[in-house]
Amino acid sequence: MAFRQVTVSGFPALALRGAEVEVVVVPTLGMKVSNLRRLRGREWLWRNDQIPLAPAPAGASYVDTADSGGWDECFPTVAPCPMPGRPDAPPLPDHGELWSARWSSAVSEHAGGTTLTASTASARLPAEFHRSVTVALSEPVIEFRYRLRHTGGEPFPWIWSSHPLFSIQPGTTLELPGVSQVRVDAAHGRPDAERGDVLAWPGAVSGGVERFTVPDPRARWTMKLYADFGPSGQAILTDPRQGEQLIMRVDRSEVPQIGIWINCAGWAPEGRTPYFNMGVEPCIGAPDRLDEAVDDWGLAETLAPGEERSWSVEVRLPG
Repeated sequence: MAFRQVTVSGFPALALRGAEVEVVVVPTLGMKVSNLRRLRGREWLWRNDQIPLAPAPAGASYVDTADSGGWDECFPTVAPCPMPGRPDAPPLPDHGELWSARWSSAVSEHAGGTTLTASTASARLPAEFHRSVTVALSEPVIEFRYRLRHTGGEPFPWIWSSHPLFSIQPGTTLELPGVSQVRVDAAHGRPDAERGDVLAWPGAVSGGVERFTVPDPRARWTMKLYADFGPSGQAILTDPRQGEQLIMRVDRSEVPQIGIWINCAGWAPEGRTPYFNMGVEPCIGAPDRLDEAVDDWGLAETLAPGEERSWSVEVRLPG
């Protein structure tokens, strides 16, 4: 069976399965992807044992109530901020609005695999957001396809970020082929880095030459970094203990940036034990705050009335 109804922490979910990989999506929790794995392989997505899966209360903070792990989507901002150019508008919420939105969805089987399509309307902008997740029938490939459509009469600025949080351990490596520098958006426990700094990658972050290597949790530091994708549009996570890889691939003319969240037990919301995880996040625009992407970094996008934008992210789990 290419798809089946399951439950995740008591919530209805849909498992999409090909010959080699499986993806589980929880529609009622903002279309969160809760699981991503080879059929007999390791689970790649991190799960927060301090914040259980739960519906979002009205006006909730993502990091306080919904940072439960898995893969979410962030639009039109990542960090909370005022809406640029609209001082009287309500501020944009933490991690955007998609994770707390109500989505409509449908699943279909076809010659290439199984696809779960979903869409939602923005509560603050004249826009529709569409995402489809396709699990290939016979390859270890999951394709995320996105479409953003303007439905109103005035242009608006926006950024988008995928937000998968990956389970890591000391020795996990991250390669960004062709990337030689990153820009710091946040740093905790790293006196050698300040917000806005441009650092050599990966040497100034981990001392490596070709790849970043996750240190022991006793390192106790956290960084959020941004970079432009290299020519191949690839990011490669490797688990040397289990001999598995996760490869993300984009067309960098569609998805030009990548966000890198490295949390070596250096940060968690107040009152919680610091997390040990990594976000490898293909994105359009930077940094996390939309107002700063517009005014400071100059990397926000603008969508005009009637305009549509489409892009995709391929995830491959080779054997």
